[in-house]
This record gives sequence, C-alpha cells and structure tokens, in this order.
Amino acid sequence: MEEKCKTVVVAVDESEESMSALLWACKYLLPAQCPHGNNTQQLPCKFILVHIQPDTCFAAGPAYIASEDLVNLLEMDARRTTQKIFKRALCICRDNNVKAETEVFVGEVKQRLCEAAGKLGVDFLVMGSHSHGFFKRMCRVIVGSLSDYCCQKAACPVVVVNKNICNNLKRW
Repeated sequence: MEEKCKTVVVAVDESEESMSALLWACKYLLPAQCPHGNNTQQLPCKFILVHIQPDTCFAAGPAYIASEDLVNLLEMDARRTTQKIFKRALCICRDNNVKAETEVFVGEVKQRLCEAAGKLGVDFLVMGSHSHGFFKRMCRVIVGSLSDYCCQKAACPVVVVNKNICNNLKRW
C-alpha cells in the first residue's frame, strides 16, 4: 500500500498557545505522520500555517460613519499583524527544519478555520488551547470554545495542544 502525502494545518494567531502548538506539531506530529520509508527518505508532508484575519467591518452606530481612510487603515493593520504572526511562526518552522506554506482567510474564526480545513483537504488540524479564568470558563459553557467547535465541525481530526503540554515543551 502506497503512502500518500499528509497535509497538516496549524492554526496560528498572536497567542503563545498557538505558537506552542506549532512547536509541538513540528517536533512530534510531523515525524509521526511522515516517517522515513524503506529507502530512508522522509515521505513528503504538506505543512500549512493558517491565520484567520477578522473582518474589518465594525458596528459604528448611527452617529458615526467610517471613512474609507479608516477602513483602509484597519485593513493595513490587520495585514501587518498577520505578517508579524507568520514571521514568528515561520521562524519556529525553520528552527525545526520544517518547510511551511501560509494561508490567510478572512472572517469569523470558528467558521473560517473549519472551512479552511475542508478547502485545503487536510489530514490534521492542530490548534492551541487557551487557558482561561473562571468567568471565561463559565462563558465557554454557554457559547462554546473555538477548539470545541472545530472538534465538532471540522472535516478532519483536530489535535488540541493544551497548556500543560505547551509548558512541558518549553522545559525540554
């Protein structure tokens, strides 16, 4: 049976948790999914970093009309933030000898991340888990978390790297 190229997507944002999940994927998931074949050459894997940019539209109310300049400024800031995130993430990949592609999607994070996983035909979606205080945990019971949503709606297995694993990675 011939092995096919595996595609791994890691969701990245500005959080330490997402960068730690990326580091975990580089160190543990990729070697496990792309083992060396009989000829001792590693099977090809596609590694994609995905960032979801928020929409630049916002509720301004009847007393305030957003100018085109303001909208352009917000879009430019979102692009700059995305570039900063990818720069940091690609450094982690490079330090671990992992070649990665980048993809940007715009919209609501939960929906767009699951759509991206389907569109890109991924084998695994990797994401970090944010650790929240009591109030935010109670809100998650009502609204649900990003990782819960993706685990239920994504068309592929979702690997959620929790804070304990992330903390252990930093010690290794």
